[in-house]
Amino acid sequence: MKYLVFIFTLLSVAYLGFTFKFDGWLEYDFEQPTDLAKFSVIVPFMEVSFTASGGFKRDNQVIPPYADTLWYNYWYWDEGFLEWKNDYLSIQAGVKQHSVGPGKIYKLFVRENGFSYPSFRYQTLGRFRIDILWAGLRLVENDSKPAKGFNYRSLVYSPFDGLEIAYEESVLYLNRFFDPYYFFIPIPAPGIQEFWHLNAPWGYPTSLLDDNSMIGGWVRYSAKNYSVYSEFLIDDINMNRFLNPEGFQNPDKMAFLFGFCGQSGPYTLTFEVAGATAFTFQRTTKIRPYEYVHFEDSNLSIEQNMIGYKHGENNIACAISLQYSKDSWSIKTIYEGLIYGTRTPDKPWHGGSIPSGTH
Repeated sequence: MKYLVFIFTLLSVAYLGFTFKFDGWLEYDFEQPTDLAKFSVIVPFMEVSFTASGGFKRDNQVIPPYADTLWYNYWYWDEGFLEWKNDYLSIQAGVKQHSVGPGKIYKLFVRENGFSYPSFRYQTLGRFRIDILWAGLRLVENDSKPAKGFNYRSLVYSPFDGLEIAYEESVLYLNRFFDPYYFFIPIPAPGIQEFWHLNAPWGYPTSLLDDNSMIGGWVRYSAKNYSVYSEFLIDDINMNRFLNPEGFQNPDKMAFLFGFCGQSGPYTLTFEVAGATAFTFQRTTKIRPYEYVHFEDSNLSIEQNMIGYKHGENNIACAISLQYSKDSWSIKTIYEGLIYGTRTPDKPWHGGSIPSGTH
């Protein structure tokens, strides 16, 4: 059994319009302690604010020079971005982490997990909302790893106060850092993906461009003191059950989320259940590394590496959190249970051949 000790400190000071902030934490399990010390500054200028942050951390993944002297800590940069917003829209540009979707604990499409990346995000506000995000994950080819980027967008409609109905999609692509078709053309990403594979002068064979697109959506109802929500993601769905019920049935690759969040006085209770079927988010061929992760062929755990749902494929998880808030401080505790099977996003079909049916 491992014993964990968490220490969290927060200091925020405003001076002459500037905000200086310090965050730190320590995790110790008597084997491989990890820690982080992060410094942030927020500089307002007219209607634009600039945020920059960085610090030192030990994650037992990176071994810096003079490791013994520095206690295995290394310098890292975190975020540096500009933000402009008013009552109708918000624009963010720079190096940043992002999070999308209704979940408080789990995110299916995009979540913050400690890695920042060049990005541009445009959001409108109101009864009909649009959220468009581009993120560049790898600028140029590196050690046979191709340039890589992804796009996310959602359309959210609120027919009346408290109810939200959303369509959302994401696509990860290789061999280019930015794809203007996915960013500007207002048709579903799977349609744009197929456009590249047409037998036409502009077409490309799947051996060169084989993007990984996903679609989904959420429904959320919010009252004064509580909200309930549900979200789903489809990486691939078996249409043979309708078109060829007697033939081969390819696996459904899907993820889901159900949640509740309620508040009573200073207490906030959140309960969520999430999961994914086998083979969701993974590549389906050895030669094209389009699994839905930040870094291929790394020693990072699934939970540290996923772009979206933190536990990846082939699992079901539930979590409950309780938060107490008072004036300018709060404390929160979370308990999570996880059941999982084989999770190998870099190995198509877990190293075997494609199975029949959903697993």
